[in-house]
Amino acid sequence: MKTINKKTLYSCEVWSVSTNLKSLKCWSLLLPLTQQHTGLSTKIKRFTLLRSPLGNKKAKDQFERVEYRSYICIKSRNPSKILGLLNILGQSSGVRSKVLVKYTN
Repeated sequence: MKTINKKTLYSCEVWSVSTNLKSLKCWSLLLPLTQQHTGLSTKIKRFTLLRSPLGNKKAKDQFERVEYRSYICIKSRNPSKILGLLNILGQSSGVRSKVLVKYTN
């Protein structure tokens, strides 16, 4: 059995994106309370569609898609805390995440 070096520091960086601000805030409440999360800039995409492909070119509908983003970094000497975070990320719905896990001796 491999022994865990107590000087090894594990870090997990998570970038998350959601179109629903409420689901992103609920997701951040599931994370450990000792860690701070940072809200990143909001990305807004606007686009216009014609109501009718023929005839009336002045009739248009405008839509907007808003993406809320956040970033969190968790550092721990215990790898089970990092695995617990990854388990929470797997259970989340409506939130897309990009995860980077590193360790240093």
